[in-house]
Amino acid sequence: MQTLPWHEPLAVVARLKDCQHLTLLYSGMQQQNSGRYSYLAWQPAYVHTASRFEDMPTCDETLEAGFPQWFGYAGYGMRHAVEPGLDVGEKSPVRMPEMLWIRYHHLLRFDHELAQLHYYCLGTRAPDTLGWLETAPENATHENELQHLASNMTRAGYEACVKHTTDAIMRGDFYQANITRKFYGHFTHTIDAISVFKRLCTVSPSPYSALMMMGENAVISSSPEGFIGVDAQRNICTRPIKGSAASHPDAHHDNCIQNALQASDKDLAENLMIVDLMRNDLARICTAGSVYVRELAQIYSYPTIHHLISCIEGQLQSNVCHGDIFKATFPPGSMTGAPKIAAMQWCSAQEKIERGVYSGVIGWLGSNASCDFSVLIRTLVTSHTEFEFQVGGGIVADSEPEKEWLETLAKARGIAQAIGLEADALSAL
Repeated sequence: MQTLPWHEPLAVVARLKDCQHLTLLYSGMQQQNSGRYSYLAWQPAYVHTASRFEDMPTCDETLEAGFPQWFGYAGYGMRHAVEPGLDVGEKSPVRMPEMLWIRYHHLLRFDHELAQLHYYCLGTRAPDTLGWLETAPENATHENELQHLASNMTRAGYEACVKHTTDAIMRGDFYQANITRKFYGHFTHTIDAISVFKRLCTVSPSPYSALMMMGENAVISSSPEGFIGVDAQRNICTRPIKGSAASHPDAHHDNCIQNALQASDKDLAENLMIVDLMRNDLARICTAGSVYVRELAQIYSYPTIHHLISCIEGQLQSNVCHGDIFKATFPPGSMTGAPKIAAMQWCSAQEKIERGVYSGVIGWLGSNASCDFSVLIRTLVTSHTEFEFQVGGGIVADSEPEKEWLETLAKARGIAQAIGLEADALSAL
């Protein structure tokens, strides 16, 4: 380990603009439950893909727990590794591997609590001299104009889908389903993933921001939702989001919005259903009696939106590994609905297009089952000039179609601003 002068993560990643393969996990919005560390890793030593959670990469158990060894993601398509036979829609416009893990040669750990920066050489290559840390990043020089924008659902289509879903709930088919809509298109020039990520962190800061660049492809996320975290003592925590309301620039009006969200039976019902689902998921891999709800439906505020977030914790059984954790909890219950299998089947039938990376998870793996993952929402996926992102919400019996449509626009605001899309362009689709 080498200790370096402090640099902000966004300033450092901008200096790696010529690096084609890197991952930044950025605790960019400090809150009560934000992560202490951000991580920037570059130059892959090993790349691992798999189609089963049993085949996830193995960590070196001689290294300390709670420290990243592999970085990667599991896209929503990996639901088939948990429940075979689910319906499959059309391929997502931007094609990505369903699951990808990378072990890098070089790693920077940013300690936000102590304002300390540490460098680790993890691979077989010689340590980086790190002289580039002191260089000034270059700014992009060209304008990138939108050439095409589309969605898998119009406003009328999404509202009709919400109505069909509430009818199915009243029939008793399921209790809740997370119906999403995809926006996709392309620009005139190749998308500068680092520049877009920096803008997204400015307009929509979050505690679980992530940038993963893989040659021509990139995942750019400003997620407010933690999926699974396991610490060095094998304590596991999940922080599902359910219940949302768009923020307002006027302080008094915004306070009224927050009070209404906290008192909303509909939003509380959404949250409680997913809390019960996640309690059940964790109980499959935790010691008996250890699973408990530490926080229930508390309001967390972001620049464009307010959310109700809960926290469920437990103690992992001694024989549980990363693959077991994913088989028990994936996909995130907040992105499916309840019961999970029936909701997934319904969502696929309504959306008719694969979610791709969206609704999956991104993060790192370490020894002794330690890990930290966020849910891939508020996430842009790019390849050359092409892009896609997806938004949705949990539909329950008393959901109102127009309000659900408006919620999708509120959730899309941050990404739209980051790539220069006007709000009117999204609402007109």
